[in-house]
Amino acid sequence: MICIVTVFILTAITYYIFDYLLRRLKVGGFHNRHVLVTGCDSGFGQRTVIRLDNLGFKVFAGCLTEDGRHYLSQNCSKNVVPFLLDVRSNESIQSALDLVKQNLPENTGLWGLVNNAGILFTMAPTEFCTKSEYQKSMDVNLFGLIEMTRSFLPLIRKGQGRIINTTSWAGRLACMAPVYALSKYGVEAYSDILRREMYTTGIKVSIVEPGAFTTSIITRKQMLESVHKAFARIPEDIQSVYKVFVENFMSRILLDVVPPSSNLDLVVDAYIHGLTSRFPRTRYTPGNDSKFLYIPLSYLPTGLADWILKYNLK
Repeated sequence: MICIVTVFILTAITYYIFDYLLRRLKVGGFHNRHVLVTGCDSGFGQRTVIRLDNLGFKVFAGCLTEDGRHYLSQNCSKNVVPFLLDVRSNESIQSALDLVKQNLPENTGLWGLVNNAGILFTMAPTEFCTKSEYQKSMDVNLFGLIEMTRSFLPLIRKGQGRIINTTSWAGRLACMAPVYALSKYGVEAYSDILRREMYTTGIKVSIVEPGAFTTSIITRKQMLESVHKAFARIPEDIQSVYKVFVENFMSRILLDVVPPSSNLDLVVDAYIHGLTSRFPRTRYTPGNDSKFLYIPLSYLPTGLADWILKYNLK
């Protein structure tokens, strides 16, 4: 028995050392590689563009607002091309594709596509949420990501490049924020299918599953307002069912029971590794809550995970 345990431990240590060394191998020629990043107005996207610029990459930075585009124009080198992009619009995506084609050197493909754009506008329970809210979330988080990938895939294939899709721990463990979680589960499924389809093409597909971070995607105040607004519009008989649940939810948010991380570089590091490593990971889980709480919970037997979450929600 002791021999079996020893062999297992040595095998595990050998595997992790080999994996660590393998992932440290980098591709070269950053200055000849072109990357497109969506959602660059602030947060992860903006920081990723600046980091890529410092590394010498040529970057196409899609921004939803003129303010976001202007900020990158003022704070980045000429290697960065900021432009307006609304991933909900096929016309906007086509304009982005035309722009990228015009700026790529002849016979050069796209090295990377970082699908970072996303929204989280309500944390309300399922019975509070309307079809239009699900559609609004899907249009950005899932359908926009799919259309971006589909449109740029020929250029990525030409460059033998990478696709990095941003999901969330909520795409692996569905327990709250149904509108958001549903869209992220869709991204997980789409990314897994895409990665397996791309095995023989040389294209590598990675998924980034962040925990909670202090970004502008949704603030604590917006979170509380979204639940209050949704609660106020449902009938009184349904309000009576959820009154205690909503009060407990509000208390958890105000007490900051699971405080978000302010270290946005954890997610940026995952993006950069996915673009620069010769052997990028299939999945990245930046954030201690994602890595050590939510993702491990997703591996538990369903009944056990449900019991833990039920206790937590109470």
